[in-house]
Amino acid sequence: AMTMQFISHRFPEDHDPTIEDAYKIRIRIDDEPANLDILDTAGQAEFTAMRDQYMRAGEGFIICYSITDRRSFHEVREFKQLIYRVRRTDDTPVVLVGNKSDLTQLRQV
Repeated sequence: AMTMQFISHRFPEDHDPTIEDAYKIRIRIDDEPANLDILDTAGQAEFTAMRDQYMRAGEGFIICYSITDRRSFHEVREFKQLIYRVRRTDDTPVVLVGNKSDLTQLRQV
């Protein structure tokens, strides 16, 4: 749902979080046009051919975890290692995002 909200500027009511999907969007960063190719992996750490292609071409990555799910936070390391293994370097920019910060009463991380 986070990716859909970023792309369409609205929160989807009927989003299926188990589906891996790809999106393209053109935005401006520091007044410069930028094309984003977004692969929403739906939290699946398994390796796929599509993910391999995106990781090789990607110039930066955002790894999201849920603050209400300790397991998702622990899986961050697995995703980071996967990125470094596919790209064969550990100097690729990676941003870590804690999601669901509005659910403070359910916070585990």
